[in-house]
Amino acid sequence: MANSTDGKYREYVEASADCIKELDPDGVIRFIGGRGAAVLGFDNPADALGVSWIDLWPADAREMVARSLATARSGTRVTFACTRPSPGGALRWWDVSVTPVLADDGSFDHFIVISRDITDRVQLQVALESINERLQDKLNETVASSVSATSRYGTLLERLAAEHDALEAAERRLAQVSTELNMATTARRLAEESARQAHRQQAIGQLVGGIAHDFNNMLQTVIVSLSGLEEDIELLAPQHRKMLRYAVEGSRHATALTRRLLAFARTHPAHPEPLDLVQVVNEFGDFARHGMGGRIGLVVETAEERLPAYLDRHALEQALMNLCLNARDAMTAGGTVRIELFARELVAMPGVSLRDRGAGRYVAIAVSDSGEGMSEAVRQRLFEPYFTTRAGGSGLGLAEVYGSVAQAGGFIEVESEAGRGTRIQLVFPRYFGVVEPMSDSVRKV
Repeated sequence: MANSTDGKYREYVEASADCIKELDPDGVIRFIGGRGAAVLGFDNPADALGVSWIDLWPADAREMVARSLATARSGTRVTFACTRPSPGGALRWWDVSVTPVLADDGSFDHFIVISRDITDRVQLQVALESINERLQDKLNETVASSVSATSRYGTLLERLAAEHDALEAAERRLAQVSTELNMATTARRLAEESARQAHRQQAIGQLVGGIAHDFNNMLQTVIVSLSGLEEDIELLAPQHRKMLRYAVEGSRHATALTRRLLAFARTHPAHPEPLDLVQVVNEFGDFARHGMGGRIGLVVETAEERLPAYLDRHALEQALMNLCLNARDAMTAGGTVRIELFARELVAMPGVSLRDRGAGRYVAIAVSDSGEGMSEAVRQRLFEPYFTTRAGGSGLGLAEVYGSVAQAGGFIEVESEAGRGTRIQLVFPRYFGVVEPMSDSVRKV
């Protein structure tokens, strides 16, 4: 199993467009992907092995690179941007991250270095700044022209009034241009962040999905064998029956974990159906109140209209339960978990990117608490599998929420500040077909 997992890891590294390297504690390359070797000017990746990574940088950058390795060696992840000539001689910009990897005993073991070519992004930023400068020059020319024209014609009062109007018009235009540039820059930054997050989640999802799928196949063999033993349980000694029950229970837990991993990787088959979120959440609230404990209340603020969506009911209820339990754990001193239901509409506007969210009508569920909140660093990693800030937590609950919502074609918005609570929105495309009223069903959460 370890060799299979290591082989998949190597395959993903070879397929990546980034230059991915593994360095020993002295900064010497001991593994590099084929594309990464080509970027550094090596025809054969084996030729790069044993080469000091610092020596591959220009002389004026080596001191900074050495400091980055020293900082990472102490356990801190380091990022920096620097230029380096390509094998053809052209100067390229690189965004570099140096991540320390620790051994089982907690000591430093090696580095993982990922270098990404950001030359196009840098050139785009330079182009935007050049456009801004040209616009500013045009505005200055307009103001100068207006002043020159009014100085030649009219009375002194008219000239003063015209100059005043021209100045105000120029200021308004400058403010408008500045606003448009800020909006464009913000939209570009958000798009880049969204793309990086989606790329990271996709890569992790592919890796987790492959491992979970292989593990599930092996697990089915174990389950079939245990089922065969259960059929002949009377032939076993009492102590062996007890051990068989433990094995069956453990395999069930392993199956549940595999399903959660496959749901995160979006490979677990969903069973969507037309649902009215108002009815589903109201029924869920009646059930979930029993799981909140006596010190935590749960309030559902329903909508007056129906909120139809095409979803897997079980996946939705499991996602809501994960959010409610996280909200409960965040309010150590007690409080109330609030669930809101409402409709949303996204409208495309000139110059403003909606990232991966299309314009249209949506339905939303928001789960909020008055707990500890979270920092920006935690918020950025909130949906990564196995990332948790709670002792004893698995780190899979919110990753499963992310996978279920993405599988349904929706998206998630998180609002949180340290010490001020958290509000998480699950947003789904509105369903415009017929939604039949649901009969009472057995809870699956």
